[in-house]
Amino acid sequence: MLRRGGEGKMDLRELVEELRRQRENSLDIICWDEDVEAIPDKEFGILLKVSGKGAWPLAEWAHKQLAEKLEIPKRYYDRLRESGKLELLSENINAWLGGKKRLIRILDGKIRAILSDRYRIIDNYDLVFLALDEFKKKETIEIYRIDLTETMLYLKTIDRTLVDTIKDEDIVYGGLIIRNSEVGASALRIEPFILRRVCSNGLILEHSLKKIHLGRQTLITDEIDWSDETRELEDKAFWSKVRDIIRATFDREVFNTWVKKLKESTEVEIKKPIEAVNNIVRHLNLSEEEREKLLIYFSEPTKYGLINAVTNLAGQVKNVEEQIKLEEFAGKILVSRDLEREVLQEVKADV
Repeated sequence: MLRRGGEGKMDLRELVEELRRQRENSLDIICWDEDVEAIPDKEFGILLKVSGKGAWPLAEWAHKQLAEKLEIPKRYYDRLRESGKLELLSENINAWLGGKKRLIRILDGKIRAILSDRYRIIDNYDLVFLALDEFKKKETIEIYRIDLTETMLYLKTIDRTLVDTIKDEDIVYGGLIIRNSEVGASALRIEPFILRRVCSNGLILEHSLKKIHLGRQTLITDEIDWSDETRELEDKAFWSKVRDIIRATFDREVFNTWVKKLKESTEVEIKKPIEAVNNIVRHLNLSEEEREKLLIYFSEPTKYGLINAVTNLAGQVKNVEEQIKLEEFAGKILVSRDLEREVLQEVKADV
């Protein structure tokens, strides 16, 4: 069920089934570096052996984390893997392992993440069911899109009662986006999300909750015992805050604030649209094909038109990570004065 690379959406039933499956097929281990050894393997390249526990291959994300944590240059690390110099790669890994305690996360017989033992696990399963419980309290909330990749969960919703018109029957809905990573790719973030009805373009606005996954140092050195009384108290306080943020993000006043900014952006004229697009292309390192699409979508020479061009491009991107990046960037154009100056420098009007 996993949507690799963000190619395609999941429905809620698929998501719940996949999260349950992952929970049943996962293992978390806390161990010292001295109990970990890299072993060459003909089938998988490298296995990490944990003393007394077993040996597992690594997912690509875990390879990236291992190289970073041991300060082995990634290009060198990848070159050793690709050239089959597995003995040398194992020697490099084993030489730099030492003195630290790690959290190793395993799923489906493969190491998916190598993290600090202080990493605060926020399981997608618990997060989704808490969010659904809050959504049920307001019958007007709809799940708009779900994406689950090897490193990230994205859940977008809208509230049918949060609706307004920017101009000329250009209707927008208010909602939120929840994103989380169980493997250290991102902090938990809950942010306002605006959906434009006419073309289903999405806009992600500045975050209202960003919880870094760094928790109390684990007290044991084996499988993790999540029943610790202190951990339960911390969890209760944390999940209570998540509920509060979800409710606050659906607030009418919050939505009205963003609508006001969007309406104001329709009055900001851009007299040099090509230069504005070129600035965005440079900022986001977009391709020439994406530049041409932006120019086509940029049919209204205003700040609002530019924002819609970026979100329109986001809607055409298959990779969900790239889509989110573009939707975020559009939101930053709306609210960030520094970014507005950088993107629209000397293009709003001739001085």
